[in-house]
Amino acid sequence: MDGDRRSPAAAAAASAASVLDDDDLLREILLRLGFPTCLVHAALVSKRWLLHASDPVFLRRFRERNPPRLLGFCIRGLDGYSFVPLPQPPELAVPIHRVTSSCAAAFSNIIHLIKHCRNGRLITESFHHKGTDRHALLAPLLAGESAAFPPPNPPPSRDWDGRAQVRYIEVFLPEDGGLDGITLVHLWNVGRKIYAEVCVLGSDGWGVPASAEMELPAHMELAAQRYDERFLADMLPPVLGKVFMVTTSGGFTLGLDLATASFFTLELPVGVQSNYKLSCAEDSGLYLVSADGFQLSVWLHPMIGDDDGAGNWRLVDTFCVHETCTRLVDHYWVPLYNFIAVDFVGDNADFAILDHPASDILFYVHLRSRVVEKVYQRPTRFLTVLAAGGLHISPVMMTWPPIFPALNI
Repeated sequence: MDGDRRSPAAAAAASAASVLDDDDLLREILLRLGFPTCLVHAALVSKRWLLHASDPVFLRRFRERNPPRLLGFCIRGLDGYSFVPLPQPPELAVPIHRVTSSCAAAFSNIIHLIKHCRNGRLITESFHHKGTDRHALLAPLLAGESAAFPPPNPPPSRDWDGRAQVRYIEVFLPEDGGLDGITLVHLWNVGRKIYAEVCVLGSDGWGVPASAEMELPAHMELAAQRYDERFLADMLPPVLGKVFMVTTSGGFTLGLDLATASFFTLELPVGVQSNYKLSCAEDSGLYLVSADGFQLSVWLHPMIGDDDGAGNWRLVDTFCVHETCTRLVDHYWVPLYNFIAVDFVGDNADFAILDHPASDILFYVHLRSRVVEKVYQRPTRFLTVLAAGGLHISPVMMTWPPIFPALNI
């Protein structure tokens, strides 16, 4: 019987073809590339590879196996914002360089404030000498997309300048990070009344504002009196089309449905006060990550139907990070600040960024593996910034879904 007379190179090529010509095996290989940037590079090989890589069913599998990665975060210091990259593999050198250089150019002016960052885009706010605000839409991770400037904010209709005790003006990108559906929220309170106006940016400018108002429930009214009526501590970015306000009342958070412009209250898990952040779950649920001292707790709420009782919260995990954090710090914990603050939680509660005020250190925690990393040491002079307006960070994630080249049929 004659043996295989092909050269070693030809035999290797035939062996590779037998694998790569099998669609099932090719998809399994693409699934293991690890990063969206590698997937885009693979899609350039051929139309067949592009069709497999861009298939929605395949992309769902790819995202489950390779969640969007945290590249770093923008942090505000005395000289304005700067981008702080996290350690990354060589495959992500290009996006890291792009976002670093883009942010350096964009934040050369100290008056910028990042309002929201989502999926490769961010909205900044700058203050002008006439007292007006101007917003800019930047895309540090999207090559070729120029900065855009939305029209000036429409003013709220009533009570804003005169009697309001607490005022918020927030601009949010849509939850997919796209350009359609940028939302402006004015929120303020006068006594027991909470007011909001919601505007959506369209092709003709800001739309007609939708108004909402609500009288504080009795439990929130008592808390407002106890905290000199400053019971709204923070407004969180939209989750599942709803904006949530962290309150000082304890036990409840105040929500605003952006689609219907209506308020509602959501009871929090037992024991959760104001040190928490929320994130969306892929199954249309809501994650809450809270901290009590150094004890982290991860909760899940299904957000199904109208029943928002605390009984719907399920404790997913709870663990202490004190011992791990202590090993990463070179000096003694200051007793007055013997706690950590939850600053940000990624989608699906994949990770959290924690701040320890006493040590001026930010920690990154991968919540599922419980791995804790020290990611940033604030300089001593940063205390001036904290006194002036508090810590402000904006995490920058890899964009999703990947942007593939156009398919020419």
